[in-house]
Amino acid sequence: MKIRKRHLPPLNAIRAFEAAARHLHLGKAAEELSVTHGAVSKQIGNLEDHLGFALFERAGNRLVLTERGRKLLAASNAALDQLGYAIARLDGAAVEGELRLSVPPAFGANWLIPRLAGFRRQAPSLRLQLLASDRPEDALDKDVDLAVRFGKPVWRDCTVRLLAHVRYFPVCSPSLLNEPPGLATLGDLAYHTLLLDDPAGDNWKRWLEHAALRDADPPNSIYFEDFAHILAAARAGLGLCLGDMITTGADLAAGRLVRPFEQSVEGLAAYFLIEPSVVSPAARLFADWLEAEMVSFVRNCH
Repeated sequence: MKIRKRHLPPLNAIRAFEAAARHLHLGKAAEELSVTHGAVSKQIGNLEDHLGFALFERAGNRLVLTERGRKLLAASNAALDQLGYAIARLDGAAVEGELRLSVPPAFGANWLIPRLAGFRRQAPSLRLQLLASDRPEDALDKDVDLAVRFGKPVWRDCTVRLLAHVRYFPVCSPSLLNEPPGLATLGDLAYHTLLLDDPAGDNWKRWLEHAALRDADPPNSIYFEDFAHILAAARAGLGLCLGDMITTGADLAAGRLVRPFEQSVEGLAAYFLIEPSVVSPAARLFADWLEAEMVSFVRNCH
């Protein structure tokens, strides 16, 4: 078996560099590491010789990171933190502290929260904060440890894990089936209001084309910015919306919503879990639990 060698500098040199880069001061780094000023300077010099480029610019008594130095600092922080987290897990330490999760409101209310007790049993001492957002741009907010978003994987400098693809299908209140004009055939959609999750109704257009209703042009529609509002409107009998098993499965099981037609269409977006470059033990535990729960859920839906 071929053993892969890692061409890495000595860990002591990385620790000396990280401390000096964080403090931008050799003396403070030496004090933190309980070594001499000269020892820190020598370690950094050896590291720069090993790498073949400068990590600092000297400005009198001040240190200034070079561009490559800033990149190495970010990588060093991530690696050292991850090593510390892994050792804590090996020690069997209880997962404590705080975990801040950012999830779309409909996903949180209809899928995550009903299952959250299962995670709480694994980490009863963990303080959870559940933040509601479906905006792609704040998925990596500095105050967020993990985020779930529905869309396309557009995030950079992070780990993006696919949770689930979805298929869309119409759902509505049972009252729409029982009151005129009813929903006996696909053509009856022309007499009902469509609840839109995008202003142009593109998702509905895709479903209508898939259902061979290309010429159908229902006259009434209402657009909602928040998908949780769309579901509330559907439950109230205002019209039909496009749902999926993640956001409407519980309502379908309870009879609050029904599927008048079986046709479904593959969504152009999916649910993703977004992780920062450094993941705490609590975030790692939750991410693994969430992924396992979703795999089980998707399997049971088929």
